[in-house]
Amino acid sequence: MKARGTQRQPADEVTTLLELLRDIRDELRYLRQDVREVPHSNLREGPDADELLTVGQVATQLQVIPPTVRTWIQSGALSASRPGNGKKPGRKYRVRRADLEAFVAASQASPPSEPRS
Repeated sequence: MKARGTQRQPADEVTTLLELLRDIRDELRYLRQDVREVPHSNLREGPDADELLTVGQVATQLQVIPPTVRTWIQSGALSASRPGNGKKPGRKYRVRRADLEAFVAASQASPPSEPRS
């Protein structure tokens, strides 16, 4: 014989779970509204240091022509990589944003050369 009151009623558990689910659903609704209100452009805090830029993008940012950027890369002044298929390097250069920022900072820190007489 089972004693009454020692077991929870299934209806009480169902009611408790339904209330909990309603609370969760309401909280998710508010979070969903918050996410929709955030502009997509603000999702990235700032430029990614590991972002790879093409020679054309670097040239545009520095307001020079692409052959100038390639000359800097070939002389070793600007670090770049040539991503390929794993066996051999690719044909096109890619510059990490961090390397570009370091290049710009170094060029701004060095004093301009004095004209020779």
